[in-house]
Amino acid sequence: MAVETKYKVGDIIYWYCDIDNEIHHAEVLFVNYAGIGFPDINYEVETICCGENKTLFIDESDVLESDSL
Repeated sequence: MAVETKYKVGDIIYWYCDIDNEIHHAEVLFVNYAGIGFPDINYEVETICCGENKTLFIDESDVLESDSL
């Protein structure tokens, strides 16, 4: 059984960063998921956050809907 995700590689996602109190966005590079029990889905992105180039793993529940920005 395949796990269904809201976003795919190449999509642009947005999330709120608690450290610098800003909304960031980046292109999804890879989708990580564990489908056992409650699916754990996160999106791997590279972006500049807090003044540094970082690889981040954004949990699906932390992604902001683009129409609510």
